[in-house]
Amino acid sequence: MFYGIGVGVGSSDAVTKYGIDVLQKLDVLYVPTAKSADSFSVAHEIVRGYLKESTLIKDRHFPMNYNTKELQNAWNNIASEIESDVLKGKNVGFVTIGDPMVYSTYIYLLRILKNKVKVVTIPGITSFLDIASKNNFPLVEGEDALVVVPATMGLEKIKQYVKNENSIVLMKVYKNFDEIINLLLEEKLEKHSIVVSNSSKNEEKVYADIKSIKKEDVSYFTTILINKKWEI
Repeated sequence: MFYGIGVGVGSSDAVTKYGIDVLQKLDVLYVPTAKSADSFSVAHEIVRGYLKESTLIKDRHFPMNYNTKELQNAWNNIASEIESDVLKGKNVGFVTIGDPMVYSTYIYLLRILKNKVKVVTIPGITSFLDIASKNNFPLVEGEDALVVVPATMGLEKIKQYVKNENSIVLMKVYKNFDEIINLLLEEKLEKHSIVVSNSSKNEEKVYADIKSIKKEDVSYFTTILINKKWEI
């Protein structure tokens, strides 16, 4: 069996019981690393205390760039290795921060493996749900839609969502952070927005007043929640 396991938002306390039960029966665990020369994995650190001593850990590098050929080769090679382990009768897992179905590297593996081996996917708590609950900031209610937007899509598209929707999650905001904050101020949403960096990590910072925040104040892992029907 191949298990894709969402480990939540950064704290081992946020791993679900379902996820812990699966982690404790794995023979092999694949953990993603961002750098080819680095064996450190945030997801691995989160679940380390839940693993059997006998579980074989395989650190595998997933390129963080847009070189399509390089990415595809990496996914194919890792998927092939996972398939081989499963066909040998092993319980094999892959851990990913947040939820496996939300902007996750796991999706690339699932696309390749779903018709080759039996796959079970374990949900995890996403950053925006964690932020909303911890800060008593409702995301959506009634008949409103919740729109989850990757800020990498470009400012003009983001503007349309911000102008036309009531409830918005802006993820991956670091690259365009200053421009996005200016947009929210132009739309007079400073009382309806919250910015959080490093959700559930030791370095977590919550900014309820967005007027004075700059890009250099926040980390790469920063999310913005907007609810025009909720005032801070």
